[in-house]
Amino acid sequence: MSTPAELPVFLTVRGTFKPPTLEAMRILHNETAGSERGIAAARALGDLSHKVYAPCLQASKTSGAKEGELLFLDVWENPKGIMDFFSSAETQAAGGNLFKSRDPTVWMPARGAFSFHLPAAMNKGERLVGLIRGPVKSPEAAIAVFQTMGTQGLRDARRRGQTSHDLFVKLNAPEDRSPLEILGVDTWSSLPGLLEHYTDNPHMAALGSIFTAPPQASVWEQAPGKWSEW
Repeated sequence: MSTPAELPVFLTVRGTFKPPTLEAMRILHNETAGSERGIAAARALGDLSHKVYAPCLQASKTSGAKEGELLFLDVWENPKGIMDFFSSAETQAAGGNLFKSRDPTVWMPARGAFSFHLPAAMNKGERLVGLIRGPVKSPEAAIAVFQTMGTQGLRDARRRGQTSHDLFVKLNAPEDRSPLEILGVDTWSSLPGLLEHYTDNPHMAALGSIFTAPPQASVWEQAPGKWSEW
């Protein structure tokens, strides 16, 4: 990797699934990557957490996530475990059966970034994730902007149902010369609150100064049904 990683690291896998329906994808996932054998193999290499999300179609006006996509969010002990896991023929075959196309990307926590983690209120049962990803002029400048936005808007965000915020920097491989990217990850317990916050133009306006190209914004919800997670 091009820079020393802050550990643990964050893995996002966003892709268009191959099975004909989300339910068929759930069954195949649970029989392969989510089987007892698959979970044990991932854990043995340092996979600490695996969560599955589907596009939140009710947020289509603020989200680029489309029907037919799926999002995996994993936390790993270190990048080597991820590379070892995905280099195995079995993992590659399973991924080819699950996805028509996919983008696995490794991220490290942004050094010095503002973050928070708060419990969800009992009466707010939705579980949503908001992502914003894009190339930046300067990771340090982006971290500063997100910090100002986060601290100044924290009370409104919490009132609207936000439960956490984290910021990550993409870990490029040594031969990867693509621009550095930032990933913002928010969790929410209220869809109306999320939509209110992300359409709060005075609050969101500062993001326009940090990206060198239009960022990808997407909103995801807990995938329906019983998915194998850990």
